[in-house]
Amino acid sequence: MVNDKVEGVAVFFSSLSHSTRKVLLATGARRHYSKGTTVYARGESGNSVFFIETGRVEISVTAADGRVSILNYMETGDVIGEIAMLDSGLRSADAIAASEVTGVIVNREAILRVLRKDDEAMFAMISELCAKVRNASDMFETQRRLSGQARLASSLLRLADRWGSEHENGAVRLGSSFTQRELGDFAGLSRENVNRFLSAWLADGTLQQNPDSKHLTIVDKPALAALLET
Repeated sequence: MVNDKVEGVAVFFSSLSHSTRKVLLATGARRHYSKGTTVYARGESGNSVFFIETGRVEISVTAADGRVSILNYMETGDVIGEIAMLDSGLRSADAIAASEVTGVIVNREAILRVLRKDDEAMFAMISELCAKVRNASDMFETQRRLSGQARLASSLLRLADRWGSEHENGAVRLGSSFTQRELGDFAGLSRENVNRFLSAWLADGTLQQNPDSKHLTIVDKPALAALLET
């Protein structure tokens, strides 16, 4: 069953009563996606949403030259696909399984029935859409204003806020492992530049990396935050 999440972008689902959630999911079709496969493709018609039960989904756009820009990562409890579902338009971005992903596809008619009857759910959906617009605006503003090193620092801090677990000493361990390619696409950098910056931060103790899981730990958050002023 999808986890309840009051914070973040899963506001819509958490706003529903237990019985409404149960009925809504019962109308849908459960799906499994292997890592690297497409959940939704940009330009496709959108008449459904996808409730993520397990795993991580990469939301991205690909430029004409083939360069990928990651807009966000969505996880257990999140909803994707609601923009095209609401306006009956085309998918505005690609949704790619960044890990093994399971979830439930629910069609437009079922969602609209809930929204018409439940004002709280309607406002929660609006809140989610606003959060995603703000996320995209913040990301593009960050890429426009900051240096490459600062963009990577900003990306790590955002991922830490979403997936981090804070230790007593203030260090934050990312709960998911991200490849250098993923970090580069998220920060708008080449993999080589990501490797260079990460190597420097690992060497000076700003970061640590588990040799087995490859998970990063931010040891010195203030040091990364200070780079956002550069």
